[in-house]
Amino acid sequence: MSNPPSDRPAARRAPRQERSQFTVDAIFEAVARILATQGEAALTTNRIAELAGVSVGSLYQYFPSKDAILLAMLDKHCDQLMLGLDAMFAQALAEGWTAEQQARAYVHQYLQGFGGGPPEGRALARLSWKLDYRASMLVSVRGASERLALHLQRMARDNHLKDPTAAQLFVLTRAFMGAVRAASLEQSPLLDSREFEEALVELCLAYLIPHPAAPGNQAKPS
Repeated sequence: MSNPPSDRPAARRAPRQERSQFTVDAIFEAVARILATQGEAALTTNRIAELAGVSVGSLYQYFPSKDAILLAMLDKHCDQLMLGLDAMFAQALAEGWTAEQQARAYVHQYLQGFGGGPPEGRALARLSWKLDYRASMLVSVRGASERLALHLQRMARDNHLKDPTAAQLFVLTRAFMGAVRAASLEQSPLLDSREFEEALVELCLAYLIPHPAAPGNQAKPS
């Protein structure tokens, strides 16, 4: 993922000790529970500290604001998801998966990370898409798009397919992410449907696997 801009709210204190990491994890878990059960409106530093079992003063030792907590959580979530996708593609390369097998695995894992999954994950995903208008989140969204484009290029090369053009990769990655973003923000039941997942797989494969031209679209001999 790309590095955040310098104006991003930063954690006050790095959680290096085991106890510190435990406190940060408790804060993150409290945020996820509040988002999933009560919604963003109920998310206050007092409520987070109460549910995490720490004092508000202790919370502020690690994070200067609620926004800083959210951004740190989203960074961690995105990093974990991208590392998982990297590992999946490494396995695909080692085992010789086809382009279709890779696309299906990628789409499923991406949907679980950025749209579906348990209630806590869904709520966090919704918030991440809601915040993507902020400069700091736009950097993360752009980084995720670039990572997706890189994986698609590797997928094409591993399967001896023609590399997508820069324009095709831009359209595909933004269309892919835009569809998942819309479904997440709208809390659409499509997120859990086989049809939605299949449509995203078909979108990826349409750019990776060339299809013969339709008879009416074939070039006429001069």
